Amino acid sequence: MTENRDVSITVENKLINEKRDINVYHHSTRSAHIISYNSSITLPLRTVGEDDYLHISVVSGPGNLWKDCLIGLPSWANFEFNTEAKITLTHSNDAKRTLLKIPPGPPTWQLKMTRPNGCTKKDNTEDNVTVGDNRNSG
Repeated sequence: MTENRDVSITVENKLINEKRDINVYHHSTRSAHIISYNSSITLPLRTVGEDDYLHISVVSGPGNLWKDCLIGLPSWANFEFNTEAKITLTHSNDAKRTLLKIPPGPPTWQLKMTRPNGCTKKDNTEDNVTVGDNRNSG
């Protein structure tokens, strides 16, 4: 028998250099949140079978993002990523995180994160998604 409990996901805006807000839409509660830089929000995430997901994007504002943007995701998460830009996706079976690297340019990307059916987190029921500047770029 699989225990099916919510996993708390903290979405962190670490766009300190860019000081750009991010949008977070939580489907099961039909709630939308704008997260300012250096802030976060924690939401419960049910499984995709329960029709739950998080939709995350950068608020489009005047001008482009001037540094690479990094998105860190839990390795257990399923996701769809849409963008017009060329990205680098890094994933390792040993790693506990999946890292997306988006080059500078218009903030046109969108991420839809889901928790797969049968995904249980018995030892840790909290995880996070970080959106931040690449400190090693330009």
